[in-house]
Amino acid sequence: GNFLSAFCIMSTINLLPAQREFIELPDSLNHGDKDVCIYQGGVGSGKTFVGALLGVLLCLRFPGIIGLVGAYTFTLLRDTTLDMYFKHLDSFGIKYTFNKQESNLYFSNGSKIYFRHFDDPECFKSLNVGFIEMEECSQIPQSVFDDLHARLRQEIRPEWGDRFIYRMFGHTNPQGPKGWIYEYFVKRPKKNYRRVFAP
Repeated sequence: GNFLSAFCIMSTINLLPAQREFIELPDSLNHGDKDVCIYQGGVGSGKTFVGALLGVLLCLRFPGIIGLVGAYTFTLLRDTTLDMYFKHLDSFGIKYTFNKQESNLYFSNGSKIYFRHFDDPECFKSLNVGFIEMEECSQIPQSVFDDLHARLRQEIRPEWGDRFIYRMFGHTNPQGPKGWIYEYFVKRPKKNYRRVFAP
Protein backbone atom coordinates (compact mmCIF):
# COMPACT_ATOMS: atom_id res chain seq x y z
CA GLY A 1 0.00 0.00 0.00
CA ASN A 2 2.52 2.63 1.10
CA PHE A 3 4.88 2.82 -1.87
CA LEU A 4 5.20 6.57 -1.44
CA SER A 5 8.33 6.08 0.70
CA ALA A 6 10.04 4.28 -2.19
CA PHE A 7 9.32 7.25 -4.42
CA CYS A 8 10.87 9.67 -1.92
CA ILE A 9 14.21 7.91 -2.37
CA MET A 10 14.22 9.20 -5.96
CA SER A 11 13.12 12.74 -5.31
CA THR A 12 12.13 15.04 -2.50
CA ILE A 13 8.59 16.28 -2.92
CA ASN A 14 6.23 17.93 -0.50
CA LEU A 15 2.64 16.73 -0.73
CA LEU A 16 -0.43 18.31 0.79
CA PRO A 17 -2.19 16.07 3.35
CA ALA A 18 -5.06 15.62 0.86
CA GLN A 19 -2.63 14.59 -1.88
CA ARG A 20 -1.01 12.02 0.41
CA GLU A 21 -4.44 10.67 1.36
CA PHE A 22 -5.29 10.38 -2.33
CA ILE A 23 -2.13 8.44 -3.21
CA GLU A 24 -2.06 6.06 -0.25
CA LEU A 25 -4.52 3.21 0.11
CA PRO A 26 -6.90 2.40 2.98
CA ASP A 27 -5.77 -0.59 5.07
CA SER A 28 -9.19 -2.22 4.60
CA LEU A 29 -8.46 -3.20 1.00
CA ASN A 30 -7.47 -6.75 0.09
CA HIS A 31 -5.43 -8.21 -2.75
CA GLY A 32 -7.29 -7.82 -6.04
CA ASP A 33 -9.77 -5.21 -4.73
CA LYS A 34 -10.59 -2.04 -6.64
CA ASP A 35 -9.98 1.36 -5.05
CA VAL A 36 -12.06 4.11 -6.65
CA CYS A 37 -11.12 7.61 -5.56
CA ILE A 38 -12.22 11.10 -6.59
CA TYR A 39 -9.96 14.05 -5.75
CA GLN A 40 -11.94 17.28 -5.58
CA GLY A 41 -10.47 20.73 -5.25
CA GLY A 42 -10.44 24.18 -6.74
CA VAL A 43 -7.85 25.91 -8.87
CA GLY A 44 -4.36 25.49 -7.42
CA SER A 45 -5.13 22.38 -5.36
CA GLY A 46 -2.78 20.21 -7.43
CA LYS A 47 -5.36 17.88 -8.96
CA THR A 48 -3.61 17.19 -12.26
CA PHE A 49 -0.21 17.18 -10.53
CA VAL A 50 -1.09 14.46 -8.04
CA GLY A 51 -3.09 12.40 -10.55
CA ALA A 52 -0.16 12.18 -12.95
CA LEU A 53 2.19 11.51 -10.03
CA LEU A 54 0.13 8.52 -8.96
CA GLY A 55 0.09 7.19 -12.52
CA VAL A 56 3.90 7.39 -12.71
CA LEU A 57 4.25 5.73 -9.30
CA LEU A 58 2.04 2.82 -10.32
CA CYS A 59 4.03 2.27 -13.51
CA LEU A 60 7.29 2.19 -11.53
CA ARG A 61 5.99 0.05 -8.67
CA PHE A 62 4.30 -2.60 -10.85
CA PRO A 63 6.43 -3.44 -13.92
CA GLY A 64 4.23 -4.35 -16.87
CA ILE A 65 1.12 -2.64 -15.56
CA ILE A 66 -1.18 -1.09 -18.15
CA GLY A 67 -2.76 2.28 -17.42
CA LEU A 68 -5.59 4.09 -19.17
CA VAL A 69 -5.59 7.87 -18.81
CA GLY A 70 -8.23 10.04 -20.38
CA ALA A 71 -10.57 12.98 -20.46
CA TYR A 72 -13.82 13.60 -22.25
CA THR A 73 -11.96 15.44 -25.02
CA PHE A 74 -8.47 14.78 -26.28
CA THR A 75 -7.67 18.53 -26.26
CA LEU A 76 -8.14 18.65 -22.49
CA LEU A 77 -6.09 15.48 -22.08
CA ARG A 78 -3.24 16.73 -24.27
CA ASP A 79 -3.01 20.21 -22.77
CA THR A 80 -3.22 19.23 -19.11
CA THR A 81 -2.70 15.60 -18.08
CA LEU A 82 -0.28 14.45 -20.77
CA ASP A 83 1.85 17.55 -20.31
CA MET A 84 2.01 16.89 -16.56
CA TYR A 85 3.15 13.29 -17.13
CA PHE A 86 6.03 14.55 -19.27
CA LYS A 87 7.00 17.08 -16.58
CA HIS A 88 7.11 14.39 -13.88
CA LEU A 89 9.05 11.93 -16.00
CA ASP A 90 11.59 14.53 -17.10
CA SER A 91 12.09 16.00 -13.62
CA PHE A 92 12.62 12.53 -12.09
CA GLY A 93 14.94 11.45 -14.90
CA ILE A 94 12.77 8.46 -15.84
CA LYS A 95 13.39 6.94 -19.26
CA TYR A 96 10.32 6.58 -21.46
CA THR A 97 9.16 6.46 -25.05
CA PHE A 98 6.05 8.20 -26.32
CA ASN A 99 4.33 7.13 -29.53
CA LYS A 100 2.62 10.34 -30.64
CA GLN A 101 0.58 8.69 -33.38
CA GLU A 102 -0.95 6.13 -30.99
CA SER A 103 -0.76 8.34 -27.86
CA ASN A 104 0.89 5.53 -25.91
CA LEU A 105 3.57 6.01 -23.26
CA TYR A 106 6.10 3.20 -22.69
CA PHE A 107 8.35 2.67 -19.67
CA SER A 108 11.61 0.72 -19.76
CA ASN A 109 10.21 -1.82 -17.24
CA GLY A 110 7.37 -2.87 -19.55
CA SER A 111 4.67 -0.64 -18.08
CA LYS A 112 2.62 1.42 -20.50
CA ILE A 113 -0.13 4.01 -20.49
CA TYR A 114 -2.80 4.55 -23.13
CA PHE A 115 -3.97 8.17 -23.41
CA ARG A 116 -7.52 8.28 -24.80
CA HIS A 117 -10.52 10.58 -25.08
CA PHE A 118 -13.62 9.17 -23.38
CA ASP A 119 -16.33 10.61 -25.63
CA ASP A 120 -16.19 7.38 -27.67
CA PRO A 121 -16.35 4.22 -25.49
CA GLU A 122 -15.21 2.12 -28.45
CA CYS A 123 -11.70 3.52 -28.02
CA PHE A 124 -11.20 1.66 -24.75
CA LYS A 125 -13.72 -1.21 -24.63
CA SER A 126 -11.14 -3.78 -25.77
CA LEU A 127 -8.61 -2.85 -23.06
CA ASN A 128 -7.89 -4.67 -19.81
CA VAL A 129 -5.94 -2.39 -17.49
CA GLY A 130 -4.50 -2.15 -13.99
CA PHE A 131 -5.34 1.49 -13.36
CA ILE A 132 -7.48 4.27 -14.83
CA GLU A 133 -7.14 8.02 -14.43
CA MET A 134 -9.89 10.48 -15.39
CA GLU A 135 -9.18 14.17 -15.95
CA GLU A 136 -12.11 16.46 -15.02
CA CYS A 137 -14.25 13.42 -14.35
CA SER A 138 -17.41 15.49 -13.74
CA GLN A 139 -17.53 15.93 -17.53
CA ILE A 140 -17.63 12.16 -18.06
CA PRO A 141 -21.12 10.59 -18.30
CA GLN A 142 -22.10 7.95 -15.75
CA SER A 143 -22.40 5.29 -18.47
CA VAL A 144 -18.81 5.92 -19.55
CA PHE A 145 -17.60 5.76 -15.94
CA ASP A 146 -19.35 2.40 -15.53
CA ASP A 147 -17.79 1.11 -18.76
CA LEU A 148 -14.36 2.26 -17.61
CA HIS A 149 -14.74 0.55 -14.23
CA ALA A 150 -15.35 -2.74 -16.03
CA ARG A 151 -11.95 -2.42 -17.77
CA LEU A 152 -10.05 -2.85 -14.47
CA ARG A 153 -9.18 -6.48 -15.02
CA GLN A 154 -5.58 -6.79 -16.15
CA GLU A 155 -4.17 -10.13 -15.04
CA ILE A 156 -2.26 -9.72 -11.77
CA ARG A 157 1.40 -10.65 -12.09
CA PRO A 158 3.13 -12.72 -9.36
CA GLU A 159 5.99 -10.22 -9.12
CA TRP A 160 3.56 -7.52 -8.02
CA GLY A 161 3.24 -9.16 -4.62
CA ASP A 162 0.26 -10.27 -2.57
CA ARG A 163 -1.46 -6.90 -2.13
CA PHE A 164 -2.05 -5.51 -5.58
CA ILE A 165 -5.01 -3.14 -5.70
CA TYR A 166 -6.63 -1.98 -8.94
CA ARG A 167 -6.79 1.81 -8.95
CA MET A 168 -9.40 4.03 -10.58
CA PHE A 169 -8.97 7.70 -9.79
CA GLY A 170 -10.24 10.98 -11.07
CA HIS A 171 -9.99 14.64 -10.26
CA THR A 172 -12.44 17.46 -10.66
CA ASN A 173 -13.73 20.69 -9.18
CA PRO A 174 -16.10 20.51 -6.20
CA GLN A 175 -19.58 19.40 -7.25
CA GLY A 176 -23.04 20.06 -5.84
CA PRO A 177 -25.66 17.46 -4.86
CA LYS A 178 -26.23 16.12 -8.36
CA GLY A 179 -24.74 13.75 -10.89
CA TRP A 180 -23.12 10.34 -10.59
CA ILE A 181 -20.23 11.55 -8.43
CA TYR A 182 -22.69 12.65 -5.75
CA GLU A 183 -24.76 9.49 -6.23
CA TYR A 184 -21.82 7.05 -6.05
CA PHE A 185 -19.69 8.78 -3.42
CA VAL A 186 -22.13 10.64 -1.15
CA LYS A 187 -25.80 9.70 -1.44
CA ARG A 188 -25.33 5.94 -1.78
CA PRO A 189 -21.58 5.40 -1.40
CA LYS A 190 -20.36 2.18 -2.96
CA LYS A 191 -17.89 -0.17 -1.35
CA ASN A 192 -14.27 0.96 -1.72
CA TYR A 193 -15.33 4.32 -3.18
CA ARG A 194 -13.84 7.39 -1.50
CA ARG A 195 -13.61 11.15 -2.00
CA VAL A 196 -10.69 13.36 -1.03
CA PHE A 197 -11.19 17.11 -0.66
CA ALA A 198 -8.24 19.39 -1.33
CA PRO A 199 -7.90 22.91 0.07
